[in-house]
Amino acid sequence: MSSSGGINIQTSLSFLFQKKEDGVLQENSRTNTKPPSTPYSKTGLLEKSNISQTTRLISSGHVRVFRNIAYNAEGSKRHVHTDPPQRDIPCYLQGNISEVPNAEDDLFPDDFEEELYYDMEDDITDFLTPRLIAYEETDTSIIIPCPLCLSTHRDAPAKEIFIDKNTGHYVCPWCNRDGSWEELMTLLSEYEEGLTDAQLNTYLATTLPLTHLPDDALDQSPLMGVSVKTLERFGARLTNDESRIVFPVSNQSGEVVGFHSVSLLHPIPQIIRRYVTGESRAFTRPGSSNSQQVVFVPTCCDVLVLAENNIEAISLPSKGGMNVDDYLGVSKVLLWYRGEPPPRHLLLALIHCGIPAAVVQSKDNDSPIHLKSGAEIKASLKQTIPVLSEFTTTFQQLKDKVYHRLTHKDETCGVQWQRFSDLNNILLGHRRGEMTILTGPTGSGKTTFMAEYSLDLSIQGVKTLWGSFEVSVVRLCEVMLQQYTGAPLPHDHTAFNTIAAQFSALPLHFLTYHGQQDVASVLKVMNEAVDVWGVEHVVIDNLQFMLGTLEQASDRWWEQDRAVSAFRRFATIRNCHVTLIAHPKKVPEGQPLAIGSVFGGAKVTQEADNVLILQVKDGATITSSRKLLQVVKNRYGGQLGMVPLKFHKESLTLSSCFRQKSKQKTKEEASLDEEDSSQSLRRLRIKRLK
Repeated sequence: MSSSGGINIQTSLSFLFQKKEDGVLQENSRTNTKPPSTPYSKTGLLEKSNISQTTRLISSGHVRVFRNIAYNAEGSKRHVHTDPPQRDIPCYLQGNISEVPNAEDDLFPDDFEEELYYDMEDDITDFLTPRLIAYEETDTSIIIPCPLCLSTHRDAPAKEIFIDKNTGHYVCPWCNRDGSWEELMTLLSEYEEGLTDAQLNTYLATTLPLTHLPDDALDQSPLMGVSVKTLERFGARLTNDESRIVFPVSNQSGEVVGFHSVSLLHPIPQIIRRYVTGESRAFTRPGSSNSQQVVFVPTCCDVLVLAENNIEAISLPSKGGMNVDDYLGVSKVLLWYRGEPPPRHLLLALIHCGIPAAVVQSKDNDSPIHLKSGAEIKASLKQTIPVLSEFTTTFQQLKDKVYHRLTHKDETCGVQWQRFSDLNNILLGHRRGEMTILTGPTGSGKTTFMAEYSLDLSIQGVKTLWGSFEVSVVRLCEVMLQQYTGAPLPHDHTAFNTIAAQFSALPLHFLTYHGQQDVASVLKVMNEAVDVWGVEHVVIDNLQFMLGTLEQASDRWWEQDRAVSAFRRFATIRNCHVTLIAHPKKVPEGQPLAIGSVFGGAKVTQEADNVLILQVKDGATITSSRKLLQVVKNRYGGQLGMVPLKFHKESLTLSSCFRQKSKQKTKEEASLDEEDSSQSLRRLRIKRLK
């Protein structure tokens, strides 16, 4: 295409030019430009003095036009050469460009030239200023510290990165990186540390209280759903140009170590996070919280909206490097990242602490958290998928407990019996969180033995709850009081009160139930006893009184298995030892009981940690027979064996505690009698001699 007095260009030269991704056309590298002698000098990224550039424009008629433009470094003023010297025209363009007679015939107005040669200096400085990124200016470049060099060598002097004022292209000669302005913005946004205390304090001192906030300032911002009262709870401040709200961020000691700022000019969150070097902290409500659940969200805007609905939330820094464990003093964690994967360092911290976590489900077209109403937020928090269950763990969480067991054998074995010392050699001790089954023939003394068994532990401080459904509570207390004193109870009121006062000091509690009871009601009272009194040992006498309470007809074995499962779950979750007394099946007379002799299915003994059988050697009465306590299951120690027992009528005990004392007393009395008789004979002989 040609025009008289204009510029002639052959369309075949279109290969010389390429197109940017954003639609702005630029010159091809094959222009006749002279490379600068000092490309990274302090005066600019590129010395553009007297650089001839060939620039492509597209007019309304889609005509490709070329013109020569020279830059003057002194004033950066653009001059249009209407008489381009022949030496500035590349050889491959000779004959294809005709002369423009004068400036009046120029095809392009000045305002179009200004639009073409857009200066990015203001955009760059507007991005750096609110982020408190220090910069220097030259005629052609803006110089800032390189974030890549700072993140790699924190203690090293700051390295300089050069940003071209016209194109935004950056170059760091120290780490050999370069790229577009968009890439540098992403890089600078991710680098959140780097402030000094002086920079932070100076910036916060320039902010204003929220009393200067215009009434409609929040209406079109990401904080439209947050009240001023909630903003004040987070210590919000207003920038002096009223364009941003600033939220100070403090460490565990209460010292301000950074800030988050939210733009009020954009409905989409434009958030800046900056911290003092090495002081990255999570954004959350200042002060301690009693909440047992916390929600982790991406931004501070989400934290503020959830706080408006009385929901505790936390937003972590973009990068790791902070101790997440400081914010995990809760029993459950929800992760709400709207389809994005949660931060890896957060998941690792949750696994290390063993805290159950769940991910809040989000649909593809789900609205951002900060735009949801209170009802939508509560509905979303109910739609969760567990990722870390409270019922799973790893060795990392268990290794300290394993080492503690190795180095504290006496503590991990449990409380030792004083009256049944032989039982310590087999069971090793009484431990919390276990379940024990005791069985024996009818009338063999199961309740009497368990009364002394539990009394021995309570004397050593084990808080015990007794549920006697077969024997009345009054009779049980009478037996245990006699077992405590080791002799028949005195009829003298003063003496009785003295013994009763000592017995009352023991950590013993009793259920008032008697007869058949529902498992659910018994478990409710047991949970209350653990919460109120800190009960560590529960005795149920006996398991068969938990059966037959359902209104509809059901299998008794199924009912027993259901009750055993409930007691097993209680023992594990509440870390409380449960002892169940169970009747045996009917066996031929004279045949000893075995582990399969317990009434019901195999689930009773499978769920139990310890199974004890009170064996009767000859006869069936409690007063005239010798007995054995046989351990047929021992999950902790694995050792099995028998402990001999003999009933002591005066103390109603089966241990050798008071029987040995009686023997010792009998021997002492016999020796005293011998001494008295010998003295009598001596006196009689002396009398005869006289």
